[in-house]
Amino acid sequence: MSIQPPTRLASEDVIINAPMSYVGSVQRIMRLRRRADAGGALVAMTVLAVVLVVVAWVFITAWYLAWGLWLVPYRLLRRGARKRTVEAMRHRELMGTIQGSAAASAAAIVAATASPQVSAPLVYVPTERIGDADRERVIEQLREEMLTGTLTSEEFEERLGLTHQAITRADLTAVTMDLPTNGAEQRSQATGSAPG
Repeated sequence: MSIQPPTRLASEDVIINAPMSYVGSVQRIMRLRRRADAGGALVAMTVLAVVLVVVAWVFITAWYLAWGLWLVPYRLLRRGARKRTVEAMRHRELMGTIQGSAAASAAAIVAATASPQVSAPLVYVPTERIGDADRERVIEQLREEMLTGTLTSEEFEERLGLTHQAITRADLTAVTMDLPTNGAEQRSQATGSAPG
């Protein structure tokens, strides 16, 4: 599985510095490295880019010595235009992201409120095997029943042993069927009907 680099935004590819500046020429020439895959091709592209940067800087230095002072106002105007272009692109990208998020949020809200959640009562199969969590829940119920006086300590000990030996849901139901707290609920779950 190869890791993909993050997608670049259009505003990230706009270079504000002028092509005839040292920084602008480096930024434009180093774009060549994106065309190479990792490994030897990337190294070769990097060496080529460095050579091109040196050649460009020699040319730019000669250009400035000959024409530099005459072109300063033009370069300042062009730089301002490029900055405004980048700011406009970033604004459009940001607004697109915000609108996309808002649309997704609105769709989620509509979906959540359009269909009310009605949970169906759980129906247990008596032969379904149980786990430790089920046994712990019944043991807690037996403790509560003993504390309220519904079960004596001897009955609690007897039912505790049966709970530890229980393998199926029917075994657990038999332990608590006659208890007032959940007896009616368990009888309804065993038969698949709602408690009434």
